[in-house]
Amino acid sequence: MPTGEHGLKRAITEIVGGFITSAIISAFVKSEILDPSFILLFHLLNVILILSLLLKMKYWGTSYLLGWLFGLLLMSQTGLIGTLELLIYFAVPIIYIIIRKSRTEY
Repeated sequence: MPTGEHGLKRAITEIVGGFITSAIISAFVKSEILDPSFILLFHLLNVILILSLLLKMKYWGTSYLLGWLFGLLLMSQTGLIGTLELLIYFAVPIIYIIIRKSRTEY
């Protein structure tokens, strides 16, 4: 079963991967290799991927979610993740943890 270490690794990998992909697309648009409308398409695809990730979080283990949250905090300190993304990525796992906690207590 994945642990907090795996969640931390996934958070860092996804955020750094997104940053690199965004930088590459921006560079292609600035050099006029790609049409600027591709940035809009990239953002729409990003929203879809974020929603699919959030829907899968309810199946992650609690320690995995805690590792994910720790990774988010590390990435927010380096500026690789914006405030809005941090709030979304942080709030959903916290809600899942609270729901799990409330279901286990009688």
